[in-house]
Amino acid sequence: MKIIVAEDYEELSKKVAEIVLRDIASKKDMVLGFATGSTPVGMYKELISACKSGKGDFYEVTTFNLDEYYPIEKKDEQSYSYFMHENLFDSVNLKKENINLLDGLAKDAAVECRRYEELINKRGIDLQILGIGSNGHVGFNEPDTPFNSLTHKVELSQNTIKDNSRFFKSIGEVPKFALSMGLRTIFNAKRIVVLASGKQKAAAVKAMVEGDIGLGCPASLLRYHTDCTLILDREAAGLLKSDELKRMMSLRGFNVVMNSLVPKDKTIMVVSPHPDDSSINIGGTIAKLSSDNEVHVFVMTAGHHAVISGKSSPEERMLVREKESKEDCGLLKCVPHFCRLKFYDDLSMVEEDVKIIEEEIRALKPDIIMLPHKDDDHPTHVASREIVIRALEDSELNGKHVELWNYESVWSLFNTKKFNTIVPLSEIEMERKMEAIKCHKSQLERTMFDSAAKALAVFRGALVPEQALSTYGKVGVKMEKFIELFVVEPFFR
Repeated sequence: MKIIVAEDYEELSKKVAEIVLRDIASKKDMVLGFATGSTPVGMYKELISACKSGKGDFYEVTTFNLDEYYPIEKKDEQSYSYFMHENLFDSVNLKKENINLLDGLAKDAAVECRRYEELINKRGIDLQILGIGSNGHVGFNEPDTPFNSLTHKVELSQNTIKDNSRFFKSIGEVPKFALSMGLRTIFNAKRIVVLASGKQKAAAVKAMVEGDIGLGCPASLLRYHTDCTLILDREAAGLLKSDELKRMMSLRGFNVVMNSLVPKDKTIMVVSPHPDDSSINIGGTIAKLSSDNEVHVFVMTAGHHAVISGKSSPEERMLVREKESKEDCGLLKCVPHFCRLKFYDDLSMVEEDVKIIEEEIRALKPDIIMLPHKDDDHPTHVASREIVIRALEDSELNGKHVELWNYESVWSLFNTKKFNTIVPLSEIEMERKMEAIKCHKSQLERTMFDSAAKALAVFRGALVPEQALSTYGKVGVKMEKFIELFVVEPFFR
């Protein structure tokens, strides 16, 4: 998460308005997600001013509002429909048909939520503006809202009712329910900007930025998002530790796994579609993590389709590749598991494979699962990922929070800044990675995977500090010369 600290509310409002206006200038048919409440009012005033002076054009923009009380009439002065028209919509050149709002008087709340979710899915939200509640809620997603929630009806907590009572004549007039985009709906936005102003939000901001990621503070989920910016005034930032604040600001929102940020005492499941994928793609990260964590490498296929000199039968090739994997895992200090999944030979057996991996996950109870990223289009990688995700969905982990570390592979590279986690590798860690790759002699005879893996780590080490962590042309953040990249996200169940 990138953090920007403004001196005061006025500067905060100007900064977020600049982001919105810049995005609209670059894409006139932007889809914007808007929030209500007192915090974004200053931003809306800036947007109106820009529109009237010719510096902002909303004619082709589409909007989706984050939430609405339920039940409530649109003309009610406390409805969010009324709020948005009063504070923005009626003062800029938005087309009425491009304004999307939840119906606070819908006869069937569930049907209305499905309608709204389907509309959002058709367009996708380019930029979502959020506030944060004093208990860490975003939208009306109260603590303990599931991470995978879509647009839904919400029963408001007493804390939220109390906070919002300042807008009503009495606390008894505050609606007890609301319709709100879910956490998953919000998380699916391409870009997110969160606003927080005033010392009354300082504790929630601290929990969001420095606390554990979990359901107790829904806003903490946003730390996983690949493009999320938190804009605070000085009062809202008042409880953040200065060193943590400086780190988050200087690293521009990327999680750099070094020193105190290296996971410890975790059970880690590494998904290796072929026997050599784990060492080729993330061998350095495994070397970094294996001393303080329990790392298990699950080799999904036996790799016996590969050509191996002098080995004519599948069983012979299978044994060669598994022997190489054992040597590889021995060097990286992790535990190999040979799944020999049947999809490798017969795609009709996928259901059986899912059950196998489901049982493995139930037994292991991993905290972290490392697997190929969702845009990796190698067929075996695609199938392996899908099997693991389906197995996770079917497994019963009693609400256990699982992180997915989606890794870059030499077969399918990340686009610039499509990652959120950077793992710098020391010379020793890189050396262990290369030694592990060289265990796979049968494969190196035909393709120089070792050279490709090292070249990618060097390439990332040379460019990522400048690309991701500093402004082009400026002095980059000092880092190790080898790097592996991930998209880290929570598992949505």
